[in-house]
Amino acid sequence: MNYQMLLECHAAGISISKQEAQLLDLELESQIASIKVSRTQGCIEIAPDHICKAAFICKGSFWISCLAAVLDQVTPVPMGTKARGATVFDELVQNRYLLTD
Repeated sequence: MNYQMLLECHAAGISISKQEAQLLDLELESQIASIKVSRTQGCIEIAPDHICKAAFICKGSFWISCLAAVLDQVTPVPMGTKARGATVFDELVQNRYLLTD
């Protein structure tokens, strides 16, 4: 099952298992690495509104941002560690997918 299908299940109220969360974490790491080298990855496409809503992030967000937000909900990082959502945001800004003033 790919990460988009797992996020669809999450949005439908189906729990993500510990094993699925581990796979999603690996997928997120892979996607972070890939956005540095290619601008054609599906993870930088806009996610559907219901996925953004389930991830508790703004409509019109990227799939990769939704993935990070859901992982932060399902398996929070230890205290003192940067959240996955913050890490993804920084990478998107650094690689010029998002512009800040």
